[in-house]
Amino acid sequence: MNLHDEIAAVAYELFKSRSYIPVRALDDWLDAERIVLARHAGQEIEEPEEEDGPEETAEAEKTKASEASDAEENQEAAFD
Repeated sequence: MNLHDEIAAVAYELFKSRSYIPVRALDDWLDAERIVLARHAGQEIEEPEEEDGPEETAEAEKTKASEASDAEENQEAAFD
């Protein structure tokens, strides 16, 4: 069970224990987050992997900018 599903399950149990009062749904969710995060406080939470890291993204942006600049120079040279 992932963290979101665990929070949802606890929030539902809180919602049920409070006689299904929909006005308190946000409070139930926030309380469930606190409960679940407290359970996992001593554990390392696994983060989803990013496809491109910040360095790779910055490098890709530089490459795109360079390619665009080269294309502009080639286009200008064609009109000279």
